[in-house]
Amino acid sequence: MKKIFFILGFISGLAGQKDIVFPFDWGGQNGSIIHNGKLFWNQSWTSGILLFDGTYTSYPIRYGPHTSKKFISQRMDLLPDFSGLPDSTNNNSYSDYYRGDYSYDQLELGANFESKNEMIQIRGFKRSHGGNVGHYVHPLGGSSPIHHSYRVNYAVKRGNKKYESSVARYVTRSGLPDSLYNGAENDNIISAGFRYQQQFTLFKIDSYFGQFLQHRKIHHSSVTDSSYNDINRNQFIINLGFQNNSSFGIRHDTQQINILNLNRLVNWTTFYGSKSYGDFLILAGFQLLNPDQSSSVIWSINYKKNIGRGFFQLGSEELTRPVHPNSIQKIDNSNFENWKNNKIKFGIKSGGISTNGFYQINDQAIDSLTNRISKFIGLEINYNFANSWNIYSFIISQLDTSYIGGGLGTISAFGIKGNFKLFNNNMDIRPHFWITGTNGRVASFGFDPFNHSPFENTNPNWVIDDKLILNFELTANISGVLIHYKINNLLNAFGNEKIWIQNNHMYQKIGRMIQFGVTWDFTN
Repeated sequence: MKKIFFILGFISGLAGQKDIVFPFDWGGQNGSIIHNGKLFWNQSWTSGILLFDGTYTSYPIRYGPHTSKKFISQRMDLLPDFSGLPDSTNNNSYSDYYRGDYSYDQLELGANFESKNEMIQIRGFKRSHGGNVGHYVHPLGGSSPIHHSYRVNYAVKRGNKKYESSVARYVTRSGLPDSLYNGAENDNIISAGFRYQQQFTLFKIDSYFGQFLQHRKIHHSSVTDSSYNDINRNQFIINLGFQNNSSFGIRHDTQQINILNLNRLVNWTTFYGSKSYGDFLILAGFQLLNPDQSSSVIWSINYKKNIGRGFFQLGSEELTRPVHPNSIQKIDNSNFENWKNNKIKFGIKSGGISTNGFYQINDQAIDSLTNRISKFIGLEINYNFANSWNIYSFIISQLDTSYIGGGLGTISAFGIKGNFKLFNNNMDIRPHFWITGTNGRVASFGFDPFNHSPFENTNPNWVIDDKLILNFELTANISGVLIHYKINNLLNAFGNEKIWIQNNHMYQKIGRMIQFGVTWDFTN
């Protein structure tokens, strides 16, 4: 399960390569992410078996913990994840509630109904937030939350067959910061997925179908298209796996986009085969691209070797996907762009100290005249002591000035988290302090938060300044009830103007935010 720390925060460990989060507010509504060594944008992703197109859904945190905790960017060698099935009968439910400054109010409710090899999960989520200057207040008024969502999952295993289906709806109705008066965003998403797996004597068949529908409108002075934009995305995968660690598959994707002056239907079919040789995995194939009536070669290579107390990992991939419809990079009516991603990871552990690092190169090409490269390097050190305490630090640096890398510059962090007990071990306390800072943010990097795409910035007033931020979080477990207390940007309490942070030129500077939360779990 992934834990997100704001700001500049991260998801998961560096060995899996850390995700850097740049929120535009402390409530989780809007922001951008550096994922797998580059800015995460225009890339499809999954949450469990739910499909997300990624064109205008590049910030998974918006959609609530029930979705963001299962966030995985799509890869050619992976089908969307099955949920783990229970081995006994159990019913449980939970409530996770937070309140904070600026009319922040967030609630997630969930229930699980389980029997052996079968389960139903029901989730509901809502977020209300005025924004630190009231910019999330909808110009038409009303008391509805700025985002709410509902999700149902069903999974079952019968003999050699395994099924899972999921459906969810995500609704956004919020104001947006604008020059004279608030803009507005109205967004309605329906996502559904179904995966089926059956094991035979000599082979295994795996299939998946995903459907994503988005109906979205942005009203803002910087956006010329004030009509509804529609996306219809489908994905079908069938994969045959054999006992000799080889597999063959077909993956078919379609994307229909209707926006101002653009009605685009693209589809791409991928034929691939893969083979595992111990520590070495290779996938290769080709793609048929329409309406361009062209083809491209794809591959994915992964090698991981454990060496004593450490490991070494090498990965390389090439794939093609549709160009973002609003991107200024669209040249000569090209509908597709090609990405090459190469990375090296390493790690070593000795006693309570572990070190992990990576180096990655990402290469984007649309045609022979359009080629952009981003390079990242990172290092993380963890020290565990006194059984339940951890000190960690990391540094990640973009080695170039390409805006496809996210204009990161260098970001570093240092934190300490631990655990101790009070009142005869009846109260479990978990404090967490962490400080993060940026240096050398790329002045030419800009990110359009409404079209979810980067651009080359030439406006000096839009340059994002470097910052140093201290955060604090405390969780207390009292008889199974979790009490949460968070302070984001703690240094802002001293009132220094330089401690206000801004991660996007369209959004207001954000200062300190205090949150209080309670989590209840009920088991029958």
